[in-house]
Amino acid sequence: MKKLYWATAYIRGRFFAGIRTTSRCELLHAKLGRFVERRYGILDFVTNFQRCVEFLRDNEDEMDFRSSYGTPVLQTQFPKLEKSGAMKYTREIFSRFRESLQRYVRITVVESQPREGGTIYVTQKYMQPGRKWNVMHVLALDKYTCSCQRMESFGLPCVHILSVLVWLDVGSLPDTLVLGRWTKSAKFGLYDDIAGEKIVDIAALYRMRMGTFLQHRECLAQLVYNNDDLFKLYSEQIVQEAISLESMNDLGNSVGIGGGGDNGRVLDPIGVCTKGTGRGNVQVGARGTKRRKCSTCGIVGHRRTQCQNQANMSVPNSQDEVPRMVS
Repeated sequence: MKKLYWATAYIRGRFFAGIRTTSRCELLHAKLGRFVERRYGILDFVTNFQRCVEFLRDNEDEMDFRSSYGTPVLQTQFPKLEKSGAMKYTREIFSRFRESLQRYVRITVVESQPREGGTIYVTQKYMQPGRKWNVMHVLALDKYTCSCQRMESFGLPCVHILSVLVWLDVGSLPDTLVLGRWTKSAKFGLYDDIAGEKIVDIAALYRMRMGTFLQHRECLAQLVYNNDDLFKLYSEQIVQEAISLESMNDLGNSVGIGGGGDNGRVLDPIGVCTKGTGRGNVQVGARGTKRRKCSTCGIVGHRRTQCQNQANMSVPNSQDEVPRMVS
């Protein structure tokens, strides 16, 4: 049997988000290979790796923008159900949802069997009576499950469930058929609801919030960088808000914006000499001004080349001359 078939049978009923091979890792390696080379040192590697991360984040921002703004053109004969998917799913996931909705004509509901707490609908493929799937609808939870287990494997309703929704004249996707990770609001919170208690993944929550805040910062910087007044206004507001937040959280003595300086602002670093250690810890403004001294006469205020006393000191007086002894 081909690998395609046994791989599908193995992942059926287990959530793999539609990933059957290592193609996703290979794609990430290919994108990273465009920025990083084998001959790079540690500094070049870190610099180009950061460029790669920024490139991936820009692509993600572009996809989020396309999903948040604009409405795709409705193409199926079920506009209400299709529009419901367009409002909830991201653009890429919606395209896959619409493909399943377009294949509805191949599936028909041939039988409904009432059960305790719900109903079982038997669906059949067109002109193939031997291929049937059972769709279970629990009325109390408004939950749909299919024997093909595509919802459990990928997180999208299969064509069999969609055929039952159309047969029941349902105009909107139930919340039980919409997986949170495929929606437009997936980044708004990272909570797992277990037995009524919300458990937070601290590391994932930190990465999500930090990435979101940095994206807002980059957007703000692009809007105000070419306007002097706006740049000054928002810079002062950000500094003041940071100072107030630090004071609220008792972080006034920490290293950062509120760490010392004039009214909590960041000042220039202390200038130190690059050679010697005599006055390395003394601020530049506190040092005394060194005055130049003449090397000939020792008087402060001029150099040796400008010394007026040089001629008098170099030529001795006639009275002080000692006569040369002639043998």
